[in-house]
Amino acid sequence: MTTALTVGVGVPAAVVVDTSLSQSLVADWLSFNADKAEATRKTYSKALENFFAWLAQNEICAPRRENIISYRDDLCSTKKVSTARLYLTAVKIFFRFVSSKNLYPNVAEGVKAPSLAELAETHSREALTLDEAKQVLFSFKGKDIKTLRDKAIMRLMLNCGLRSIEIVRLDAQDIERRHGKIFLKVWGKGRAGKTARVEISKTVYNMILDYLNARNSKRMKGEPMFLSTANRNCGQRLQTQSISRLAKKTFRACGIDASTVTCHSCRHTAATLMIQNGVSVAKVQRILRHRNPATTEIYRHDITAASNDGVQILSDLLDVA
Repeated sequence: MTTALTVGVGVPAAVVVDTSLSQSLVADWLSFNADKAEATRKTYSKALENFFAWLAQNEICAPRRENIISYRDDLCSTKKVSTARLYLTAVKIFFRFVSSKNLYPNVAEGVKAPSLAELAETHSREALTLDEAKQVLFSFKGKDIKTLRDKAIMRLMLNCGLRSIEIVRLDAQDIERRHGKIFLKVWGKGRAGKTARVEISKTVYNMILDYLNARNSKRMKGEPMFLSTANRNCGQRLQTQSISRLAKKTFRACGIDASTVTCHSCRHTAATLMIQNGVSVAKVQRILRHRNPATTEIYRHDITAASNDGVQILSDLLDVA
């Protein structure tokens, strides 16, 4: 049996899910937590609304454990660690509740959100080496639209440190020139709109243009920069889950252990390589738009003083076959 679940603004009007995940059950769960503070219940409600909106965006009818992990990874790439942990906790409590009533399996059991300390221990391991990053980028040989798209996406993540959700939100009109440099208008983590400008190298710019020109983009207002080529949603805005699959598939094709790296590892890689090659922590913080400098400090290794532009340094490194 299935039922329609209405979700938030900016996502499809409804998504078909198991009856066990219906709105009435969510309401029951919130009532079950009636003894908690009103602020806590509001947070729970907001967290579940975010989760079901994510399910709708990714067309997931019956979430499984791997979906919860993907959601966790997206939370960590789009929200502060504290917020990501809170949102995931609400989801875990919800599934524990429905499982206790034998309505749905506890697919969130054992899924952990990393703390800042845990991130510090795992970022180095999760980052690709320079050789691996170059291997990934030079693995795209074709000139078809999908290959050009995937090549540009991987370059944006590895070279500029863009999050998957930021790539999803890009529009074809989001390229601009200012003071002789090229920028993307980016809708960053925790922002209400495209308030950030991320500098891109000429190499990245040309890759994006090659893709847009290949698909005969008209650069219309609101036109997504990256489109799906899948049969069921061809021509629609690419979603984060598709980018995650692209990254995993590319890693495996290059012989990289995909069990230890994720889509977000590309962002780790960009930060690590810039710092290893002389870009100051302060500059890396600005490039990656970290609010807390402590987050950027995670990537510090043996930093040498340098005044070079971080994006261009990394672009030059990645350009060499």
